[in-house]
Amino acid sequence: MARLGSQAKAGFYPTPDTVCELLKSKISFEEGARLLDPCCGKGRTLSLLADGVPNLTTYGIELDHQRAHAARSRLTRVLWGDALTEMQISPHAFGLLYLNPPYDAGISDGAKSQRLEVQFLRRYLGTLQQGGYLVLVIPYYILKHCAKPLARYFKVQVLGFPEEEFKAFRQCIVFGRKKLLVPKEEAEQTQAYMEELAGMEADEFMDEVETLEHIAPVSITVPAPAKPLTTFRARNIDPLEAIPLVRKAGILKNVLEELTPRKNNEIRPLTPLENGHLALMLAGGYMNGAIEKDGRQLVIKGVVHKSEKVINVRENDSGEGSITTRDQYIPTVKVIDMQTAELITVQ
Repeated sequence: MARLGSQAKAGFYPTPDTVCELLKSKISFEEGARLLDPCCGKGRTLSLLADGVPNLTTYGIELDHQRAHAARSRLTRVLWGDALTEMQISPHAFGLLYLNPPYDAGISDGAKSQRLEVQFLRRYLGTLQQGGYLVLVIPYYILKHCAKPLARYFKVQVLGFPEEEFKAFRQCIVFGRKKLLVPKEEAEQTQAYMEELAGMEADEFMDEVETLEHIAPVSITVPAPAKPLTTFRARNIDPLEAIPLVRKAGILKNVLEELTPRKNNEIRPLTPLENGHLALMLAGGYMNGAIEKDGRQLVIKGVVHKSEKVINVRENDSGEGSITTRDQYIPTVKVIDMQTAELITVQ
């Protein structure tokens, strides 16, 4: 899809169900494993991976509010907000990081912008525990941008989408097992290999790598948590989460009462109003609405318009000069007689 189309959808492309099913057959989980998807959409991918596996906890983050709301019915916990800037998450707390980031170049104040795929990868590396697994879904030609951090922190395997899905999306999957630090020589070789893959034509790439359906079943095992998840929250406030808490606290009624203007129909002026006072109240809109007097029904609307009146114009021989104006406030009262449908304007 063209760049404009990507921007219109905020770069959101859910992983095809066929690919999710293949992934499920290649991944097993230890007891109590935690899964994180920082771009979870409607939560379908993690939900499919965790389906039928007991004692897994699934966590998601989604920028779009409607998709985040839908994901809450599928995942253990979902946060709504910007995954790059608004999240606070415990480090090294997840055994699986599933990352299918938006496909677009990020917006930067500097001359050089960094692709969103790289921003997401660098931001969420720290949430993955040592020995945990990254599943990264990106267009194969983006490997050159992600090669350096992948080669430095992971033992990687690059796989192509199944042939039909690859023709449509040109995507690949990177399985990466997190290591404390990859030796420099090995990292440089891995980086060069991924950069080489990214520079290939699509047919060459598919000839070079294995596709997902052709690797052995249960290729990776996601480890159990090595430490507790103490922090998983957004800096912003999600109304759908806040409103039930406010209702439960019993303060919503009091808040609404404070926000609702109190009516007082027994205002007594200090002195009797003169005709001038009444005229100002009419023009200022304080008496707007329907009134009835001696069987006659009227609807009144008062408004004050501001205009400028030219007081003086000065011009010299060279054509330069000045214009002096004065602000005028013109009160207008419009009255509709409901019996005769007559509009009366008083100005």
